[in-house]
Amino acid sequence: MDVAHPLSHVVGGTERSVSDVMDHLVGLLDETCQDFMGVQRVVGENMSAAPLSDADVQVLQKLDSATQTVEAVSTILKNLAVCYTPCAEQRLDVAALSHGVKLSHVIDVLRNGAQASTSCHPGEVDLF
Repeated sequence: MDVAHPLSHVVGGTERSVSDVMDHLVGLLDETCQDFMGVQRVVGENMSAAPLSDADVQVLQKLDSATQTVEAVSTILKNLAVCYTPCAEQRLDVAALSHGVKLSHVIDVLRNGAQASTSCHPGEVDLF
């Protein structure tokens, strides 16, 4: 996990519009949902080789629930952005928004959008 160090208000004081922040968060959620679905596909393809215990099946059900939750939250944020267009240009401080966020990738996306660099390169596996 890529952990960010606390940012001082001066260093991280970049401001973004509500609309930009919502778009960046929706992008992160959509990407995460796709990642979850990929994991589910791989696990499903490999289940025939090694039968799962009841406990493992319950964990997989939690993964499915987490996938659906991420997708639902993304949809709500998209709807929220459409419903509250007049507030969309209000400016938000990215440092204040990301206070307590431990993943530097999320902070980077909040600052720079979808073009933010990813911390994982193809072929690399970042285990807990």
